Amino acid sequence: MSSRTVLTVFVALLVLLAGCGGAAVSEDGDGGAAGSNDGTGGGDGSAGDAGSSGSDGDSPDQSFAVTDSEQALRDAGSFTARLYFEMTDSNGTTSSIERTYSVDLDAERSAESFSIVGDAEAVEFETFYADGTAYTKLGDGEQAFYQVRPDDTDLVENALSQGMTGYDEFDDARHDGTESFDGTTVDRFVYSDPTVWRQYGTTTFGAEENVTVTDFTVVVLIDRDGIARSTEWTMTGETEDGQPVSATWRYTVTDLGSTSVEDPDWLDDAIAQNQGQTDY
Repeated sequence: MSSRTVLTVFVALLVLLAGCGGAAVSEDGDGGAAGSNDGTGGGDGSAGDAGSSGSDGDSPDQSFAVTDSEQALRDAGSFTARLYFEMTDSNGTTSSIERTYSVDLDAERSAESFSIVGDAEAVEFETFYADGTAYTKLGDGEQAFYQVRPDDTDLVENALSQGMTGYDEFDDARHDGTESFDGTTVDRFVYSDPTVWRQYGTTTFGAEENVTVTDFTVVVLIDRDGIARSTEWTMTGETEDGQPVSATWRYTVTDLGSTSVEDPDWLDDAIAQNQGQTDY
């Protein structure tokens, strides 16, 4: 599967999930994922820094509710958001997309990184926002290319644009105990309903796969302020000839109030390469 195909599928997935979610990420759907110590999630499929402390899914006072993430993150002053998407096709080829946003509202600056890895050449870029200007780096070494342009991007909206936009579809999520994530106590909620999502199998894995979805599970970690700190969905299925396929989407929010953004080491090169631009 080419990088372009993966990116196309990824965009389709974001459109598909619009209106279904909010901003956060964690464990795999069956609750068996091992947590990482920094709570950042990432390519190894882990998120959080401790396992569940016990299930009380029948507790009537543990209702699923997510607050307005945008306002909460603005109030925090700084944060780091990470998006990770991974898909394994029927040939066993795994492709992934990762995007990280570090936002410091007090300093009015942000750093963004993007990478896509598949069976074709990897694609990477970085963007640094400061003082109303965006500096972008593509490539490395002698092949590095820089772009400098005026930019009035809303740093919080930019980071949240890759997360879910609402959680209404998951009102029936089951409370599955509490755990520690990014140094804070969170409630773990699990939602699973493969029958509702079977119709999306072809959209997710590509029309040529003709996939039947066999499992779809969402895990959301919500902190005591109602912020969805981690949201992850996993989808598994099989093709007409019985080949397994899978996909995982994860979005985490960490380091609230403690994220700082420094100048990238390539900033001077970007300025020098674009010194003659009239729009800089």
